[in-house]
Amino acid sequence: MKFLLTVLFGAVLGSAATFYYIYANHADPAEQALMRDTLTTYAPFLEEYVNP
Repeated sequence: MKFLLTVLFGAVLGSAATFYYIYANHADPAEQALMRDTLTTYAPFLEEYVNP
């Protein structure tokens, strides 16, 4: 069970890091705004941290 949770946590962390890398290094400002808006649509409690 511990192994499964470790793998699951690693997958979530890896996915988040990958999306952040794309956001920071490969997305133009319009794409970044779209990514922020999409994130805050599905997780509105993050709005205070995501939108400057």
